[in-house]
Amino acid sequence: VLFSANPLSRAHYQALFRERRIDKRYEAIAPALPRIEFPCTRSSRIVAGEPFFRMQEIEGPENSETRIEVVARGADYWRYALTPITGRKHQLRVHMAALGAPIAHDRTYPSLRQRAPDDYSAPLQLLAKRLSFIDPLTGVARSFCSTFQLMHHDDIGPSQRPAMDIGCAGD
Repeated sequence: VLFSANPLSRAHYQALFRERRIDKRYEAIAPALPRIEFPCTRSSRIVAGEPFFRMQEIEGPENSETRIEVVARGADYWRYALTPITGRKHQLRVHMAALGAPIAHDRTYPSLRQRAPDDYSAPLQLLAKRLSFIDPLTGVARSFCSTFQLMHHDDIGPSQRPAMDIGCAGD
């Protein structure tokens, strides 16, 4: 998410997304996919599903694309770097679930699961890690990197202790 406090310049920053002139990198913890060669790209057609807030892949012309890389490997779970080329609703979650590796603690994909309204003990393991672009007003390269951390890929389960940060340098 990118906010522009100045209404006069806001359209310039919105255009970055519309014209795909912004680089977004996410990280996710998901089951290991040892049979897939990485890096890989997942392309598919994503449309609204049921219930209304869920998306689904269907046959037809592709309208979504995600580049997927492995950052770290654990026994059962890996840390993935996800780079959306397009920006469909729930695209990263749908693509990972379709590959057979739903993002850890995802209560929506591949199937809808109930959760107590105030239960925050197992947050979705998807993090918007970095946002980079050339500032449309100044021409200066900008990059914003999250310092938040996902759980360690070996810790999905009872302990769920915080992970060490793998940082943004050189990503």
